[in-house]
Amino acid sequence: MRRPLLASPALLLALLASSLVAATPRTGAAQDLPTLSGSWTASALTEQWAVTAWGEACGPRPRPQGAPGGAVQIQQQGSELSISGAGRPWSTAECWEQMPGLARSKHSASGNARSWQTRCTTPANDPRRAVVTTTTQATDASIQMVETGQYQFIIQDTTCSASVTRTRTYTLVRRAGEAPPAASAPPPVASAPPAAPEKKPAASRTCDAPGEPARLEVTPSRKLMRPGERFQFRALVMDAEGCALPTRPAWSIAPGPLASAATVDANGALSLGADAGEGKLGLVASVADKGVTVTIEVTSPDRYEALLATSGLNEAGESDQAAFAMIATGTIGGRTTAGEDLGRQRKNLFVAIVGGVAACLGFAGLVLLRRGRRRAGSDLEGPASTGGVSGEGGSAGAEEAPASAGAPIAGGATIAEAPVRPGARARGKICPTCGELYPGEAMFCGKDGTQLVLVN
Repeated sequence: MRRPLLASPALLLALLASSLVAATPRTGAAQDLPTLSGSWTASALTEQWAVTAWGEACGPRPRPQGAPGGAVQIQQQGSELSISGAGRPWSTAECWEQMPGLARSKHSASGNARSWQTRCTTPANDPRRAVVTTTTQATDASIQMVETGQYQFIIQDTTCSASVTRTRTYTLVRRAGEAPPAASAPPPVASAPPAAPEKKPAASRTCDAPGEPARLEVTPSRKLMRPGERFQFRALVMDAEGCALPTRPAWSIAPGPLASAATVDANGALSLGADAGEGKLGLVASVADKGVTVTIEVTSPDRYEALLATSGLNEAGESDQAAFAMIATGTIGGRTTAGEDLGRQRKNLFVAIVGGVAACLGFAGLVLLRRGRRRAGSDLEGPASTGGVSGEGGSAGAEEAPASAGAPIAGGATIAEAPVRPGARARGKICPTCGELYPGEAMFCGKDGTQLVLVN
């Protein structure tokens, strides 16, 4: 009878370890990866063009445009990423290029590998051939987007061919669900109030739950363009705390001589017709009936370089500043803005000041008018009181009466006539409108308010 072979201790340990590994439940790699949702910062979007063939009939040569960097919010929705801020909203399920007629033809997403690729092409019957491929790779704290595009079309038997490479990097600031980093502070003083720790949480400044739109920014605020060119304007909508929102503004062309020669799509891409004349064009971006207008200066290719040198714009023909409009929080769909409220307050204050000054002047005029009337009455009563029944004092009345009445008075007890003294009325003022006489202190007519003039 053969004896059974005994396994060595090393072989038994190896078999035991393998059985334990096989028995251990395995979870998907995606479950072990931290979320990419949170606050990030984006670098500036860079463009590098390579022109293969470009004749005069092709129009202006492609030039780098890019987009500014800044704070962004990333939301991980299933296997895709949604990014808002730093130019315009964008998703890993689409191409960054927004050329009219360009549509997604192929897309792949791998949540475990954190890799996305989107291919966009023009329709087969479109004479403009464009193929754009957008590739995105992510780690726990960094996201890299690279887009390549090839463009080729024929105009007037002239081949126009160029390629572009766009790159942008996103860096993690704070992951969703993580507490903000504690700020370094000196040791607490014994007498410090216990309520001080309540200031540490900054929930009102986090962008996990952004508020209503409060500010609209459009970049650039001025742009120099030539007929036939196309330019992508960037719009950013933020709440009162400066958090970027996914809200997209409505774009329109302002009325003007060049309005019929320009078109704008829903993403803010402005296209000028080849026959557009020179002049200025207004582009309006609006949210909740609050709009901001940017200025486009259209010039011919011959005058472009000379105008660019004196316009104060950068090499790309853009201003470095953004145009913005304030949107009153809580009035979506209304027309009340902070600027309008401030203007209304200033107008009300101005009306109140003018009304107060007018009331003071009216009161002062009324006081002077009543004082003048009292003095005029006293002047009229004065001559009659000086004359009267004279007995022993009849001589005094007789002496004053000729001076006041200007007529002889018979001796004895008489009543002196008391006509109005011309000399007293001559030393006053007269209304040039109605002819009414007033004392010298009066300033305005009591009947029609006309300013009085002196009587010589």
